[in-house]
Amino acid sequence: MPKKPAATSSSKTNPPVWLQAGSGRSKRAYNRSLVCAALFHEGPRSRVDLKHVTGLPLSRLSDICGSLLDEGVIRESMITPAIGGGRGRPRSLLELDLRSLAVACVRYDQEHVTTALVDLAGTVHWKRRWNAPEGGDAASQLRTISRYLKQTVAVAPEVGVNLVGVGAADPGTVDVATGRSIRAVNIPGWTDVPVVEHLSRATNLSAVIERADGWQALGEVSYGAGRGSQHVLFVTLLEGIGGGIVEGGKLLSGRDGSAGEIGHTRVSPDGPLCGCGGRGCLEAHLAPSRLAALWKGASPADLDAIAPRGETAGDDFAQMLAAAHQGEPRAKEVLASAARALAVALGNAISLLNPERIVLGGRFVDAGEQLVSLLRQALPEYALPELVANVDVRMAELGEDSTFLGIAARVRSRLFAYPSMGGTVEHHPSPRKLKGA
Repeated sequence: MPKKPAATSSSKTNPPVWLQAGSGRSKRAYNRSLVCAALFHEGPRSRVDLKHVTGLPLSRLSDICGSLLDEGVIRESMITPAIGGGRGRPRSLLELDLRSLAVACVRYDQEHVTTALVDLAGTVHWKRRWNAPEGGDAASQLRTISRYLKQTVAVAPEVGVNLVGVGAADPGTVDVATGRSIRAVNIPGWTDVPVVEHLSRATNLSAVIERADGWQALGEVSYGAGRGSQHVLFVTLLEGIGGGIVEGGKLLSGRDGSAGEIGHTRVSPDGPLCGCGGRGCLEAHLAPSRLAALWKGASPADLDAIAPRGETAGDDFAQMLAAAHQGEPRAKEVLASAARALAVALGNAISLLNPERIVLGGRFVDAGEQLVSLLRQALPEYALPELVANVDVRMAELGEDSTFLGIAARVRSRLFAYPSMGGTVEHHPSPRKLKGA
């Protein structure tokens, strides 16, 4: 168990996790960032080793490391033996205490709000799901989300972690630079919402936002089915389809943070109506409610009414998959048609992005190896064969937790990045220790 944070009289004086580029910083703050970055990238080091890595004198390192030890950001991990046949003194090694530093996470959609506390080593310490508010405008929904998140923040002392930030997983398109949700197709009225500003004010912590699918992609690459791969395309199916692209361990955001919306790529010119207002989107073709209705013999008119309403498939989709696994002809036909539509989208993505691995999440996991087999047969028709030949297609491993683990991975990499020399760099904090800890 991580050690319990020490009590503190006030949390308001702690600086945010990071500041926007262009914000000044003190020399001491720069040196703190440098020491933490060295420990993150180089691993446990003695103070003498840190002197060589950072160029800081031992007297200054002693002061900085003492403060970081007191705050629980670093810890003494082990003692190295004396060198040279017993000559010299044993040296204690310092390392980042990633299990004591955590992020408060929130994921929301039209049905649920889920919050979690995740440490920077990748452990989910606490998680809770609430029903999403029914009706109301975006402002009232945002207030409810903030209330749930504040309750989560209050739990941090009980699980023994110090919070260094907040991460929001949005169901729509986002503008990462401004911290706003641009539009969520399936949440009425959720347009141009200032999520980051509101959550930061509610929790007194710096916040970051990303598409939920992007967070999942980063989580799977950092801790799950994408481990060891540098070029990964993640695609997930719930009631809609989302995706994320990870290149060199970093999530590709595109112009404003919405790269990876593979669900709204067109796979047919006059296909089913999509909730976004277009026709022929991959998301419309593969909506579980639509596939279940096809299996049950729904008419084209019925099918056109399903996707825009965003109805959930309930157990019908699971029953269809079970029937397909058992060899029922109609279910197998529906699944094969869905696999072909997915192959069109993935084939285009392979030709464009040249990934080494494709990770399928959400309800694709329920379809299992039968879907993967169908994809492998169909993909060569829709992309250059030499590009398809070496693509590894596999199922996601982390489930819903991939969202929260992706947030932890992003915060960790930003928090412990090497500072630039220009003085307009991100700021390394003391973690927030809450009253009553």
